[in-house]
Amino acid sequence: MRRALLPLAFVIFGCSSEPATEPPLIAPPRSAGPVARHSASIALSPDANTLYVVNADADSVSVLDTQTRRLTREVLLADRAPTTDPATRRYDVAVGPRALAVSPGARRLYVTGQRSGALYIYNLDTFALIQRVAVGSEPVGVIISPDERNVFVACAMDNTVVRVDAQRRAVAATLKLAGKPWSLGWSSDASALHVSELLGPGVAVVDPARMTLTARWSMPPIARQPSPLVPNGDSRGMYDVVTRPGTNEVWVPHLVLSTETAQLPINANVPDSPLELNFETTVFPGVSAFRDGQRATVMSVASMQLDPQQRRRLAFNDITSGPHAIEFTPDGRWALVVNANSDDILVVDAERKVQAPGGLVRPLGGRANLARMPEAVVISPDGAHAWIDARNTSNVVALRLTAESDRLVATVDGEPIPRLTRDPMPANLRNGQRVFYSANSDELPITTNHWVACASCHIEGRSDGVMWRFKSGPRDTPSNAGGTIGTGFLLRTAVLRDVTDYWRIIVEEQGGRATADEPYLPDLRDYVNLAIPFPVPPRTDPALVARGREIFNRASVGCATCHRGSGFNDSGDMNPTLDLAGPVRLYDVGSCNRDPAYPDRAHQDAAGHAREPCQFDTPTLRGVADSAPYLHDGSAPTLLDVLERTRGRMGDINGLSRADLDALVEYMRSL
Repeated sequence: MRRALLPLAFVIFGCSSEPATEPPLIAPPRSAGPVARHSASIALSPDANTLYVVNADADSVSVLDTQTRRLTREVLLADRAPTTDPATRRYDVAVGPRALAVSPGARRLYVTGQRSGALYIYNLDTFALIQRVAVGSEPVGVIISPDERNVFVACAMDNTVVRVDAQRRAVAATLKLAGKPWSLGWSSDASALHVSELLGPGVAVVDPARMTLTARWSMPPIARQPSPLVPNGDSRGMYDVVTRPGTNEVWVPHLVLSTETAQLPINANVPDSPLELNFETTVFPGVSAFRDGQRATVMSVASMQLDPQQRRRLAFNDITSGPHAIEFTPDGRWALVVNANSDDILVVDAERKVQAPGGLVRPLGGRANLARMPEAVVISPDGAHAWIDARNTSNVVALRLTAESDRLVATVDGEPIPRLTRDPMPANLRNGQRVFYSANSDELPITTNHWVACASCHIEGRSDGVMWRFKSGPRDTPSNAGGTIGTGFLLRTAVLRDVTDYWRIIVEEQGGRATADEPYLPDLRDYVNLAIPFPVPPRTDPALVARGREIFNRASVGCATCHRGSGFNDSGDMNPTLDLAGPVRLYDVGSCNRDPAYPDRAHQDAAGHAREPCQFDTPTLRGVADSAPYLHDGSAPTLLDVLERTRGRMGDINGLSRADLDALVEYMRSL
């Protein structure tokens, strides 16, 4: 039976725009314990008595007592709890807190608001809001300097790391990066700040005093092996970056996406031959360890179908999915890897770089309540306990840790702890979130053996930024941000009409069992369409945006001819029911891939209608700044490349100057 919420739990409302309620720090903070070594969605007080965890879907932070295992406070960061919009039926949060950091000496709590673009500063004793600092577009990771004088924030959509002066509570410096910064971690001596770039190219190394880029550690593709069952491909989803205690090793959890594996049948001459690109050859979990700036080790797992001797050469024994976070025991001997999609914890021998004996905690949760979509973990200073943020089920899991000579025994300690006074997300959307992020084949038949979730390719509900070798030709992963309502047909050649049609993808690509009438498909559709938010556009130049809008709408240029209306596209025009047998408008915009090694091919839509090669649906421009690389095959790295690649085939830009093109791009980035 689910534990009832205790009477002493209450909600504190925080106004998001009030001026500071206490003076700035004048003297250095008093020492009260070390700060966290990397950013996370969950934190522990130095005395290990209090847990702090963000509720990304509820616009709040929960405070829990680790001794009584009870929620003591829920601090609301927005003016009100999120609700479903009665007109659009969308569920959009206002703040979207994603990470937090405890400043023990200054008695402050710092929280990033991904949706609001702000860093929230709270008094750690009263939980009164001190200040809301605008830092940039989509701030996620946050970390405090060891002396607690500075706070660093990773702003994902601006591609920036921002330094906030903790005494003045204001932005002091900003550094632009090439990739999308996500998590932040200190080097062993705190002389360098490590930044994981979610979609690559790797890890940025920053001098925190000068706010300059000093190095970039690359994560090159892993070469394809003779068998596609062995991990190979591009690294994506770098959610965390952590220095192993007592060493200079830096660990990064990530996915390995097999972009060189073709989907075509293994033996085209044999009827019903299996596809080479299937659930166990598409995506692999990975953990990379860097030493002296070089990737020294990649830990992963291979298919159970692989020869046992070959499997033993790899680090992991159990198949998991979606590594999101890592935490080490205080002595650096063991690592806990949090797998968001397979709903489990992998225990790794950090010295030998292999899975510890019996090192899998699955399922998470106790007898009465499971915990799903774990996103982060924190370990107590004595190394005896761990606490896990389970986002989808809005609870926290406690683990008891016992070190033995050759292994770390991790066991679930009691029932998960509820952390919300009330879950504001409607039940159908919460279940749809579970389906979207789940590779847990013990609970859902959407994959086999915990391999693949929708989120494995649609990272954060968006794109993985890679090109796949599908049967129809090279294809990038389209973003689901903002949902599919108003965007017409689905996929690059308009072969599907609704998210529920993705049961075909579940069967063919995820290795799952599904039919068109699966009971979870409507909830999945509702989550994708109504609860995956639009990207917050990066900061842009208003004057340049206005100039670009005028150019975009010029009839002589022609952008708005196809990219029109609220969806900025014409897919489904004259066919409001999206009937695949009706008129389907496709174009050849000059992006066709005719490389004989892997060309665009003729294929069929879901209803069996022919699709000729090189004919493509008009994509929406909503959130286009966050869907690079571009075109159907990801062959255009930037929006400017799109304009140049399709010159004369998609609008007439021949009369535009470079300044005009830059303005046009700036406008599209603002959408």
